[in-house]
Amino acid sequence: MTYEYVVVGTSFGALGCISGLIKSKKKILCIDGSEILKEDSNTKDQYDFEFTKQNIPIKKFAFNKQYKDFFKPIEVLESHSFGGLSNVWGGSALRYLKDDFEDWPISYEILKSFYSECEKIMNIHHYNDDISKVLNIEEDIKNDTQLELYSDFIKSFIKRYIKNENYTIGYSRIALDNAKDAFSTRPLLEKLIKEKKIEYIKNLILEKFHINDDKSIELKFKNSDKKITTKKLFLGAGALNTPKIVINSLENKEDLNVKESQVFFIPAIFAGKILENNTEHHTLTQSQFIHQKNIKFNIGKITYQIKYDPKLTKMLLKKQFGLLYKAIPDFIIKRIFFISGFINSNHSTYYAKIKKENLAVDIIENKDNKKMIKYEVLNQLKILEKVHSFKLFKFFLKLGDFGISYHLGASIPMLKERNISEDKKNKLYTKKNGEISLFKNVFVIDSSNFTNIPAGPISLTIMANALRVANESLNDK
Repeated sequence: MTYEYVVVGTSFGALGCISGLIKSKKKILCIDGSEILKEDSNTKDQYDFEFTKQNIPIKKFAFNKQYKDFFKPIEVLESHSFGGLSNVWGGSALRYLKDDFEDWPISYEILKSFYSECEKIMNIHHYNDDISKVLNIEEDIKNDTQLELYSDFIKSFIKRYIKNENYTIGYSRIALDNAKDAFSTRPLLEKLIKEKKIEYIKNLILEKFHINDDKSIELKFKNSDKKITTKKLFLGAGALNTPKIVINSLENKEDLNVKESQVFFIPAIFAGKILENNTEHHTLTQSQFIHQKNIKFNIGKITYQIKYDPKLTKMLLKKQFGLLYKAIPDFIIKRIFFISGFINSNHSTYYAKIKKENLAVDIIENKDNKKMIKYEVLNQLKILEKVHSFKLFKFFLKLGDFGISYHLGASIPMLKERNISEDKKNKLYTKKNGEISLFKNVFVIDSSNFTNIPAGPISLTIMANALRVANESLNDK
């Protein structure tokens, strides 16, 4: 079978890419590794899957190490379900800032229209707050209809904000479906399949590709002998699988480094007046704030998020302290909220190396970065403590181990033309248009082609950039 376009993956990058490609009205095939079921013991043994409550298969990456969230051990997860990690993410969606693209071959202005298009697809709202001003959001896409999602606690928190050149505070940008759950790519892709705008083949796990003499791209699968070729291939298999596919496809294999925007967690207690209301709390992020000026170390922008949900707080306290949590009065629990944040990958504590010999993943740690991050986070938050009447539980500040943020990528980075020296011209990187340097008509549409991983939510930018890559590929004859 021969197709004009083949898209690998069904998560954010795939949907963004397909949204662009369908304009061509040409033959598009979408493939992923979904429908790997519990009863399929062979695949379970081969890939080591576990399953969510919705029976979504999720692949575990052990890295010979335990990963921990704030209270309990977890492992880095990768989804092989239809829709990928869009089925199990937290819905936080914020554009990168202008300065985040400083080292990229593309700018915020180039992505701006693609951001707007994807925000409409993902049902992301903007508000009349300072974040909209920083992002230069036009009036016509601002919408206050989602404000009922935000608790009076958060509304009062934001109102207390005193304008400061060091940081910007506003309502969280969250992607929601009609049921007010976190957005998933599944319904829209299912609609495109039903309307026969795209073809879809499930349970195809791409291992590598080969460029034939006639310039067609031949696909090789781990679990199938299907013969599929395409004129253009778009890789959105995820931050760990896309580089593995590329390594397998290279004549001269090379190690690839996967960067991460590291996450951290810290609880705090609010000392001001708590407004009682009937708002249904949820565990999605309710407020975002951006700190752009460092106090001591030049580690760039830090993006913070606030979660406030007394029910969630009770659950976490119970897990941590058992029945002793009942000794904590409700009026205290109602004042506890959680702050999380992200660090630019250039300054994060960890990165991963995917080894060319066997595709094993090694984690490399920079302990000096850990000290810098803790110093900056605590001192930046001290600025907000007094203004917003809260107190940090500094002892509980935790930096996430590699993979906890799920904000991974930059293994095959886009490079500015001036940064491509003569010795790099025969090396692996991604061109401005998303095409891999060593493979004609093979494009990256997930975070693997990011130049670095800026601090903050990643999914919206993955989708917007994939839409841009698709559009540019249509113009490239």
